[in-house]
Amino acid sequence: MEMLCEYLGETRGDMGDEAESTPICLGNYTDMLLTAANREYFHEFASEMAAVGSARPLVVVSKGRMSRSLAEALDDLNITIIIFHSQSFHRTALEIRTEKGPVLIPDQTFDAGATYRGLKNITPVHFWRPITRKAVPSTGWAVETVRRLKASGYRCSVALGLSVGAGIAQSELVQTGLLEQPTEACDEMWDAEAWADITAAAVTVGYPVYRSTSCAIALASGKAEALGVWDRQRGAAERCWPCNCPATQRTLCQSKTLRSEAMKEPLAWIADHLGGDASRLEALSGRRVRVSGEIRQSMISLVLHKYQIELLPESISAERAWLGRFGRKGSSE
Repeated sequence: MEMLCEYLGETRGDMGDEAESTPICLGNYTDMLLTAANREYFHEFASEMAAVGSARPLVVVSKGRMSRSLAEALDDLNITIIIFHSQSFHRTALEIRTEKGPVLIPDQTFDAGATYRGLKNITPVHFWRPITRKAVPSTGWAVETVRRLKASGYRCSVALGLSVGAGIAQSELVQTGLLEQPTEACDEMWDAEAWADITAAAVTVGYPVYRSTSCAIALASGKAEALGVWDRQRGAAERCWPCNCPATQRTLCQSKTLRSEAMKEPLAWIADHLGGDASRLEALSGRRVRVSGEIRQSMISLVLHKYQIELLPESISAERAWLGRFGRKGSSE
């Protein structure tokens, strides 16, 4: 925890008052609920966060479930914890099992949401990934599923498309029926029809659904979304406006603004933190900035949180945080 606090101090020192709201995501390369050792470490890590007085939300994504005793022990630590329970519902709608390992079946995921009833510091979120037409067979099915999610205690759902980029075995996706044929797409395949059924069901039931995990974290934390998803420059027409979001939450986000003309200050700040060479920067549409050469991983995250600007460097220098995909597309940008 000492090393993590040191790292966050180094890489979030320029965030000002927003610094302590940047979430800590634990176990991105494993599952913190699927083994006894991981569950023990989860509690130890959360206990250390509480001991140092961290105000950051602790975020965990899992395909497993938490015991009531562990949930109560974590809740007693009085820190904000957000649990994303991943469930695609493929085992309900498809004949072939598409997920390997000791993951929960849909009925168990519904039961898992009820584990946190009456707890004040833990919020369960349903991670709906990936959504496909075959796994969301009808509007009626979507209504019943969303109704059960709400009844189970989930605060909201976040929907993601089918990942088909580098490292994804498309042959397995074709075999399971999730993908009709191999594709040259390099990031996410989004099923607009399935999403329309989900959002219609969400409106009918009165349940929030989002396309961005940052929106779910904002809702669970009672704060405005931090990455600017709500702004048209950041893709709001696709990733914000169609979502079923509570009016109170939209009001929070609408209190923030991104002025398209106000790029001079952040560009100067970015250039200063890259050695003072503004010639390395090229402003693009959609609050994106192309950067020549290599930059630190933390710099990408910091600029996105501080200014809601995506940096698109030629290469990235990995640090002590998780290294995954950056940006909204997997293109050459």
